[in-house]
Amino acid sequence: MEKLLYLNAVLPYVYLISFYVCSKISDTLGPLYLPYETAMLIQIVGTLIISLNSHDKKKLADINLKVKLIQIPYYIAFFIFAVLSFMVLMGLMGIGIFFLPIFIAIDAVIFATTVIPAEICAIKLKRLNKISFGRLLLYLIFNTWYVIDIFIAFMIKKDFKTPEQFPLTEGNITSQIG
Repeated sequence: MEKLLYLNAVLPYVYLISFYVCSKISDTLGPLYLPYETAMLIQIVGTLIISLNSHDKKKLADINLKVKLIQIPYYIAFFIFAVLSFMVLMGLMGIGIFFLPIFIAIDAVIFATTVIPAEICAIKLKRLNKISFGRLLLYLIFNTWYVIDIFIAFMIKKDFKTPEQFPLTEGNITSQIG
Protein backbone atom coordinates (compact mmCIF):
# COMPACT_ATOMS: atom_id res chain seq x y z
CA MET A 1 0.00 0.00 0.00
CA GLU A 2 2.95 2.31 0.69
CA LYS A 3 3.81 2.18 -3.01
CA LEU A 4 0.85 4.45 -3.70
CA LEU A 5 2.95 7.23 -2.19
CA TYR A 6 5.11 7.16 -5.32
CA LEU A 7 2.24 9.15 -6.84
CA ASN A 8 3.39 12.02 -4.62
CA ALA A 9 6.62 12.09 -6.61
CA VAL A 10 4.83 12.31 -9.96
CA LEU A 11 1.75 14.42 -9.22
CA PRO A 12 3.58 17.77 -8.84
CA TYR A 13 4.94 17.33 -12.36
CA VAL A 14 1.46 16.39 -13.59
CA TYR A 15 -0.02 19.51 -11.95
CA LEU A 16 2.67 21.73 -13.41
CA ILE A 17 2.45 20.36 -16.95
CA SER A 18 -1.35 20.19 -17.04
CA PHE A 19 -1.65 23.71 -15.65
CA TYR A 20 0.75 24.97 -18.31
CA VAL A 21 -1.09 23.17 -21.11
CA CYS A 22 -4.50 24.37 -19.89
CA SER A 23 -3.22 27.94 -19.65
CA LYS A 24 -2.21 27.77 -23.32
CA ILE A 25 -5.64 26.43 -24.32
CA SER A 26 -7.83 28.80 -22.31
CA ASP A 27 -7.44 32.47 -21.43
CA THR A 28 -9.31 32.15 -18.14
CA LEU A 29 -7.84 29.89 -15.50
CA GLY A 30 -10.60 30.35 -12.91
CA PRO A 31 -12.45 27.08 -13.63
CA LEU A 32 -9.17 25.16 -13.40
CA TYR A 33 -8.48 25.98 -9.76
CA LEU A 34 -11.25 23.83 -8.25
CA PRO A 35 -10.06 20.52 -9.78
CA TYR A 36 -6.47 21.28 -8.70
CA GLU A 37 -7.54 22.20 -5.19
CA THR A 38 -9.65 19.04 -4.93
CA ALA A 39 -6.86 16.82 -6.28
CA MET A 40 -4.33 18.29 -3.88
CA LEU A 41 -6.67 17.89 -0.92
CA ILE A 42 -7.29 14.26 -1.87
CA GLN A 43 -3.54 13.79 -2.22
CA ILE A 44 -2.85 15.10 1.29
CA VAL A 45 -5.65 13.08 2.89
CA GLY A 46 -4.56 9.97 0.99
CA THR A 47 -0.95 10.47 2.08
CA LEU A 48 -2.04 10.81 5.69
CA ILE A 49 -4.24 7.70 5.59
CA ILE A 50 -1.63 5.56 3.82
CA SER A 51 1.15 6.74 6.14
CA LEU A 52 -0.85 6.08 9.29
CA ASN A 53 -2.02 2.65 8.11
CA SER A 54 1.40 1.57 6.90
CA HIS A 55 2.53 -1.54 8.77
CA ASP A 56 6.12 -1.35 7.51
CA LYS A 57 7.44 2.07 8.53
CA LYS A 58 10.93 1.13 7.29
CA LYS A 59 9.49 0.76 3.78
CA LEU A 60 7.57 4.02 4.29
CA ALA A 61 10.81 5.82 5.18
CA ASP A 62 12.53 4.39 2.09
CA ILE A 63 9.68 5.45 -0.22
CA ASN A 64 9.57 8.91 1.39
CA LEU A 65 13.28 9.41 0.72
CA LYS A 66 12.88 8.37 -2.91
CA VAL A 67 9.89 10.68 -3.36
CA LYS A 68 11.88 13.61 -1.94
CA LEU A 69 14.75 12.91 -4.30
CA ILE A 70 12.43 12.65 -7.31
CA GLN A 71 10.81 15.99 -6.40
CA ILE A 72 14.10 17.96 -6.37
CA PRO A 73 13.86 19.06 -10.05
CA TYR A 74 10.22 20.05 -9.52
CA TYR A 75 11.14 22.32 -6.60
CA ILE A 76 13.95 23.95 -8.55
CA ALA A 77 11.60 24.62 -11.49
CA PHE A 78 8.78 25.76 -9.20
CA PHE A 79 10.95 28.21 -7.26
CA ILE A 80 12.39 29.69 -10.45
CA PHE A 81 8.90 30.01 -11.98
CA ALA A 82 7.41 31.46 -8.79
CA VAL A 83 10.18 34.01 -8.26
CA LEU A 84 10.19 35.15 -11.89
CA SER A 85 6.39 35.35 -12.01
CA PHE A 86 6.28 37.26 -8.74
CA MET A 87 8.93 39.73 -9.92
CA VAL A 88 7.19 40.35 -13.25
CA LEU A 89 3.78 40.71 -11.63
CA MET A 90 5.16 43.05 -8.95
CA GLY A 91 6.45 45.24 -11.77
CA LEU A 92 2.89 45.49 -13.10
CA MET A 93 1.50 47.85 -10.48
CA GLY A 94 2.18 45.41 -7.65
CA ILE A 95 -0.39 42.76 -8.56
CA GLY A 96 2.20 40.08 -7.80
CA ILE A 97 1.35 40.40 -4.13
CA PHE A 98 -2.02 38.77 -4.90
CA PHE A 99 -0.34 35.73 -6.46
CA LEU A 100 2.14 35.18 -3.63
CA PRO A 101 -0.40 33.34 -1.43
CA ILE A 102 -1.24 31.04 -4.34
CA PHE A 103 2.43 30.15 -4.87
CA ILE A 104 2.89 29.56 -1.14
CA ALA A 105 -0.24 27.39 -0.91
CA ILE A 106 0.79 25.21 -3.86
CA ASP A 107 4.25 24.80 -2.41
CA ALA A 108 2.91 23.95 1.05
CA VAL A 109 0.55 21.30 -0.29
CA ILE A 110 3.24 19.54 -2.31
CA PHE A 111 5.72 19.78 0.57
CA ALA A 112 3.15 18.34 2.99
CA THR A 113 3.04 15.12 0.97
CA THR A 114 6.63 14.39 2.00
CA VAL A 115 6.49 15.89 5.47
CA ILE A 116 3.60 13.71 6.67
CA PRO A 117 5.25 10.30 6.07
CA ALA A 118 8.58 11.49 7.47
CA GLU A 119 6.95 12.78 10.66
CA ILE A 120 5.06 9.51 11.13
CA CYS A 121 8.28 7.53 10.59
CA ALA A 122 10.08 9.66 13.18
CA ILE A 123 7.33 9.06 15.73
CA LYS A 124 7.45 5.33 14.98
CA LEU A 125 11.23 5.33 15.55
CA LYS A 126 10.68 6.84 18.97
CA ARG A 127 7.92 4.36 19.78
CA LEU A 128 10.32 1.54 18.85
CA ASN A 129 12.94 3.14 21.13
CA LYS A 130 15.42 3.46 18.27
CA ILE A 131 15.95 7.19 18.82
CA SER A 132 15.99 9.50 21.80
CA PHE A 133 13.38 12.18 22.48
CA GLY A 134 15.87 14.90 21.51
CA ARG A 135 16.52 13.25 18.16
CA LEU A 136 12.74 12.93 17.64
CA LEU A 137 12.38 16.68 18.16
CA LEU A 138 15.28 17.27 15.77
CA TYR A 139 13.55 15.14 13.12
CA LEU A 140 10.14 16.76 13.66
CA ILE A 141 11.49 20.30 13.43
CA PHE A 142 14.11 20.04 10.70
CA ASN A 143 11.97 17.80 8.49
CA THR A 144 9.94 20.91 7.68
CA TRP A 145 12.95 22.85 6.32
CA TYR A 146 13.79 22.70 2.64
CA VAL A 147 17.03 20.96 1.67
CA ILE A 148 17.62 19.85 5.27
CA ASP A 149 14.61 17.54 4.99
CA ILE A 150 16.51 15.38 2.51
CA PHE A 151 19.31 14.82 5.02
CA ILE A 152 16.72 14.07 7.70
CA ALA A 153 15.09 11.50 5.38
CA PHE A 154 18.47 9.77 4.97
CA MET A 155 18.92 9.77 8.76
CA ILE A 156 15.44 8.34 9.36
CA LYS A 157 16.06 5.57 6.84
CA LYS A 158 19.40 4.79 8.52
CA ASP A 159 17.81 4.72 11.98
CA PHE A 160 15.36 2.05 10.88
CA LYS A 161 18.33 -0.17 10.06
CA THR A 162 20.00 0.23 13.44
CA PRO A 163 19.11 -2.01 16.38
CA GLU A 164 17.19 -0.67 19.35
CA GLN A 165 19.21 1.73 21.47
CA PHE A 166 17.01 1.48 24.53
CA PRO A 167 15.99 -2.17 25.02
CA LEU A 168 13.08 -2.53 27.40
CA THR A 169 12.41 -6.25 27.33
CA GLU A 170 13.07 -8.38 30.41
CA GLY A 171 15.30 -10.80 28.48
CA ASN A 172 17.63 -7.99 27.40
CA ILE A 173 17.89 -6.61 30.93
CA THR A 174 18.73 -9.96 32.52
CA SER A 175 21.30 -10.79 29.84
CA GLN A 176 23.05 -7.49 30.50
CA ILE A 177 23.13 -8.11 34.27
CA GLY A 178 24.18 -11.70 34.37
